[in-house]
Amino acid sequence: MKSIILIASVLSTLAFQLNDPVKGVKQEKSANTVNNLPPQANAGEDLKYSAKEFVQLDGTSSRELDGIISRYQWNQVSGPAVTIVNPQAAITAINGVTKGEYVFRLSVTDDKGSMATDEIKMTIKD
Repeated sequence: MKSIILIASVLSTLAFQLNDPVKGVKQEKSANTVNNLPPQANAGEDLKYSAKEFVQLDGTSSRELDGIISRYQWNQVSGPAVTIVNPQAAITAINGVTKGEYVFRLSVTDDKGSMATDEIKMTIKD
């Protein structure tokens, strides 16, 4: 049993050396580095609404292949000022739209801190 613990201990601290051609110095890198795939933000296809319709943003098509999306954040990039009802939700309503073009940005963050963004253009007709 002691040999198994010793092997596990050695493997968990295994490192290797790299030569830096510019500095001529060896740098230590851990062999057990965890790679994190960034999330894939998806704000959806561009939208067209009437000013009288219920308007919402939907980021539920965003994906995270090696973990979970831990945070959604909607921001308005351009267009007349509106209210994003719940900017930290995957799906949220927008209040106060008038005729014009709007751009909104969805930012998603995964459970390891990586972030991705996507934008959606929204056109509001009379």
